[in-house]
Amino acid sequence: MAPATEIVFIPLSEENYPDDVNSAPGKKFKDILATILAQDGVQRLSWGRQVETPGTLTMFIDWDSVDHHKKFMSTEAYGPFMQEVGSMVSGDLGMYHVHFDPHPPTKALVDTSAHVTEFITAYFPKGYSAEDQKTFTDSMNKFVDVVGSTADGFKAAIGGFVEEELIDPKSSEPCLGYVALIGWTSVEAHLKYRETRAFKDNIHYLRGAKDLKNVAVFHVPAKEVQKGSLWGWSVFEPYYIETYRNIYSKTLLRS
Repeated sequence: MAPATEIVFIPLSEENYPDDVNSAPGKKFKDILATILAQDGVQRLSWGRQVETPGTLTMFIDWDSVDHHKKFMSTEAYGPFMQEVGSMVSGDLGMYHVHFDPHPPTKALVDTSAHVTEFITAYFPKGYSAEDQKTFTDSMNKFVDVVGSTADGFKAAIGGFVEEELIDPKSSEPCLGYVALIGWTSVEAHLKYRETRAFKDNIHYLRGAKDLKNVAVFHVPAKEVQKGSLWGWSVFEPYYIETYRNIYSKTLLRS
């Protein structure tokens, strides 16, 4: 059984932002994290609110296998757990599993210094062949090699295909999804790199992929939470998100 990363999208109303650990939402969210980390097969967990859409919290949970997650979902404790989660959300949850290679995606998600992750989702037809998937993976590796050698502020990158079907937000059609995580020192570093010749000469590795249907991008400053240490909050996060949201709003992201 191969390891996998569960990615969860949690819509929150502003009064349920869990940034303050001493607030009621913060304490409830801490209990939710503790429940997840107590499960058999959980390796680590990271989370953060999206820069472009602060009301969407994105969670990354590394599992020994998808079956370990499914085992948790089949337990009697899962129903009450989801009720607790549901008491915080303001819309529909989204969830899927990604097989990142190599696993885990930690280096592209968290760091001890300033860090933000560019989250790219590429959408392909459902019948995308194994050969086409390999070709695209090789192309993305080439793109990342270029970024790593030419971009100021680049930290790490990783990618993988999604196990479940995804719905393309542009066409509403079921698709095969690919997720790439690219770690940067800041959103500004990413946006500045997009203006360089190196980026423009090599973005075809992504944008020119065979049968590519759509690409979606956002940024998330993720924090890792480990077993025995649930303090994954930072008092600077709300300021950080608002600052880079203003920067992003002035620039139309193409990748």
